[in-house]
Amino acid sequence: MELETSVKTAVDDQEEAMRLIKKHTYLLPRTKLGWTLTVIVIISFLMVYPGLIWANTAYPFLFGMPFTYVWLTFWVHVMLFAGIYAARKLWV
Repeated sequence: MELETSVKTAVDDQEEAMRLIKKHTYLLPRTKLGWTLTVIVIISFLMVYPGLIWANTAYPFLFGMPFTYVWLTFWVHVMLFAGIYAARKLWV
């Protein structure tokens, strides 16, 4: 009787674990901070690739570099810092 109950409990635990795995996807963020960082990374990505069409100009010079270099450097650093912050705060 006791063996049957422990086997039944183990099966129930496995079914519960599988239900939770199917319910929770790990492709989408689960917290408000996760969604915020995801939006920041997506906007930064869009500012680098399609956004460069708008910002593609050599004049004005900022920090001794053409505007295009400053534009790309800024958005790549935003993505880098968002990724580092996400790694420190969200990933265990």
